[in-house]
Amino acid sequence: MEKVILDDIPFGIEGKSLAALLKARPGSRTEASLLAMLREARILARPKAAFAVCDVKPSGENAVEVGGVQFTSRVLHGNLAGSGLAFPFAATCGTELEAWARERKSTLHSFWADSIMLMALGCAVSFLECHLKARLGEGARLSTMNPGSLEDWPLSGQAPLFSVLGSCAPAIGVSLNDRMVLRPLKSVSGIQFLSEKGFVNCSLCPRESCPARRAPFEPGLYRGGMP
Repeated sequence: MEKVILDDIPFGIEGKSLAALLKARPGSRTEASLLAMLREARILARPKAAFAVCDVKPSGENAVEVGGVQFTSRVLHGNLAGSGLAFPFAATCGTELEAWARERKSTLHSFWADSIMLMALGCAVSFLECHLKARLGEGARLSTMNPGSLEDWPLSGQAPLFSVLGSCAPAIGVSLNDRMVLRPLKSVSGIQFLSEKGFVNCSLCPRESCPARRAPFEPGLYRGGMP
């Protein structure tokens, strides 16, 4: 099984974009303070990602084997059954930014630091996706499933996922506690896979008010036996 660590990921966050996102008025002292924090973050930020290249084998009606490890999920089984390959991954803002964020004293600065960490995580995820698409060739369409995003694949799915990743996760500073929560908190894990039709977790999640929703809930959608 091939495992890849991506630890030279650019932190390409523009000051004007961040100020607009956080509603800091141009030319104000608030904007100046925010941009000063961003300059600090740019020096320290080391977003990272890691993934494994795994064979996929069906393992019963409600399970699939990825990299020799069994995952129980009807939706995951349906999505991966015909893919042949899957890419379990972890991505993070980096321990460096998390340590920096903990030193912020005010509520406002803590909020800004949290937003900067989230954007750093976004850089890591985008870089990972671009890397995989370049590896797989022009026209490759990737979809993602994340443990805890669906009732069908709860947070307990983190355990087998980290079993597949092995030493890759700690190599980029990502750990999993006994409650299946990732550290740094601005980290994400999941499985990427090739899909011509595309798949978004949100289409099977009924939480319509979720601010992170990327697709409408489709209660009649059928994915891998999921009504």
